[in-house]
Amino acid sequence: MKVYALVGATGTGKSYRAPQIAQELGIDCIIDDGLLISQGKIIAGTSAKAEISKIRAAKVAVFYFPEHREQVKRAIRELRPEKILILGISYQMVCKICERLELPFPEEVINIENIVSVEEIELARSARELEGKHTIPVPLVEIKRNLWGNLVDSLPLAVWRFFYSYRGKTVVRPPFSYLGKLVVSKRALRSLIFKLLAGMTFIETVNRIDIHWEAGGVVVVVGCVFRKERSISSACDTLRKSLQDRVMYLTGVELRRIDVDIEGIVGVKPDFVTREVSVVGK
Repeated sequence: MKVYALVGATGTGKSYRAPQIAQELGIDCIIDDGLLISQGKIIAGTSAKAEISKIRAAKVAVFYFPEHREQVKRAIRELRPEKILILGISYQMVCKICERLELPFPEEVINIENIVSVEEIELARSARELEGKHTIPVPLVEIKRNLWGNLVDSLPLAVWRFFYSYRGKTVVRPPFSYLGKLVVSKRALRSLIFKLLAGMTFIETVNRIDIHWEAGGVVVVVGCVFRKERSISSACDTLRKSLQDRVMYLTGVELRRIDVDIEGIVGVKPDFVTREVSVVGK
């Protein structure tokens, strides 16, 4: 299998040019923003452009989530393409995608700036930055079949009036381009975390939730009384993993560290207090 990389900064027209390049080079499949595309059809994956959070969209684009990653890997094994074109903002990003999908590193790298004019790049950037227009290299019918249901479920239909197709490509405005900067307040995040913790059967009470915004992300400290129905270490691991996954899924906020203050265990003397510290996402 031969892998090609099409690289260039965000909004320079990579998705628009990809079908033409694939046709000229006899490339069977395109990987773009979380989607595996072949012959103008979405074969597998989830589009980063369907996400309401830029953080989550970036993770979808590099196949960060295991279920998404495995789905696309299975589809590639079944298709067994001779050539794949992978789009990315840099060679390093394409290599990360190759690693996660267990593909060879690119044999040939195409820089978008070498195949389009400066004027075309500026037009593409303007459409992206000023109007929120993004291109997906498949016909509109494929977008409706694969993404439309999710979009309607998550956003008012009127938001998605901007949706048109031309030359086998579809232009969309992703949710995050309408919503602008997505901000989750501490109060909302604390309420969400409390709700998630309250649903864990091994927790007796939640005494406090402290949230700190740091340069590397969000740090959360939770103080809980546990039920002695399982290993405390195992319970803390489950707590951290569940919080990280659910908060990311629901808000796009990444919890970089979760510290657990064990303020008591039912059935153990009340002066028992300890802390489990974990760095998440490293």
